[in-house]
This record gives sequence, structure tokens and C-alpha cells, in this order.
Amino acid sequence: MARRILGLRFRGTLVSDFYAGYNRHKGPHQRCWAHLLRDLHELKEEHSGDELVVQWATEVRALYDEAQGALSKMRGLTGREREALYNSLVERVRKLALPYARNKRHPCWALSKRLLRHEDELFQFVRVEGVPADNNQAERSLRPVVVMRKVSGGTRSSAGSQTRMALASLFATWRARSLNPFQACFGMLTATA
Repeated sequence: MARRILGLRFRGTLVSDFYAGYNRHKGPHQRCWAHLLRDLHELKEEHSGDELVVQWATEVRALYDEAQGALSKMRGLTGREREALYNSLVERVRKLALPYARNKRHPCWALSKRLLRHEDELFQFVRVEGVPADNNQAERSLRPVVVMRKVSGGTRSSAGSQTRMALASLFATWRARSLNPFQACFGMLTATA
């Protein structure tokens, strides 16, 4: 799915949640910390009486907080220093995940497996300047379309859905490029081939 949408020439860093459809992307990838932090919070809530589980989730969160804190100092860091910080964070997340990744009965098992599976995709935002730690911007940009679909009950046809998505994509792109959507649409419709 990601390859079909992004195309073969995409050279940026893909920022996504943990949906398995994104696993086939071969290029640089940043997984969404907002989704991971939500799951860590739920784990702590569900197992609030288990001190080891709460401590583990807190330590994983602390790595993220440390990485975010380092971002304010990143402008002064060289590429080599960024890489060293990235490697340190990946190694530490691996050490946190390994003890529980082998025990399917432990409450931390699923998140430990996720951390190990995506360890090199958790801290790309440290390694690459300008890459966000979450996919919140993408999700916020989709929200109006999703709300409109829910309020209207959908388009009732495949062709209608394709048209609505194409128009939503065009108008969002024009806004992102600081173009006047009305003028851009009018220009596209009146252009001669």
C-alpha cells in the first residue's frame, strides 16, 4: 500500500503508525510515538498494581522524553553526534524490550515485540532533521474528510468515493502549497491540453 501511494521515487522518511501495511516500505521510516505512548499509557492503566510493568512503561517513555529533550540541542550537534545519540537510544530500547519479548504471558510482551520489530524506526526523528516523532499532522489532515464521510453517510458508490478523495487530496495539496484553492481549481478546469 505505502509503495503504491508513495511511488518508487519517494526518498523521504515515511512517518506512520504501526499498521502492518507500512512494514513493506523499504526506505527510512519513523514510527509514531503518539500511538506508542498511548499504548504504554493503557498498559500502565491496565496493570497499575504491577510495579514492574509501570516502571517498564515509564522507562520506555523516558527514552522518548530524552530524545525530545535532545532535539532542542540538535542544531548544535554534528551528524556524527546525532548518529551516536540515535544508536544509544536504539540500544537502550532494545535492552528494555528483550527481557519481556520471550514471555508471551507477560503484560509487556506485545509492546516489547513491537519495540524490537521497529527499533530502528523509533528514533529517526533524532537522526534526520525535520522528521517528526509522530504522524499527528497526517492524521489531523485526514480528520475533516473522515468527519464529513461520517456525517454524510458516505458517497454510496465507489466512483463517488474516488471522486471525493481525489478532490480532498487536490484541495489539501493546494492549501499546503499556499495556493488559493478556488483559483487553482478554476485554473485546472479551464486549462487547455
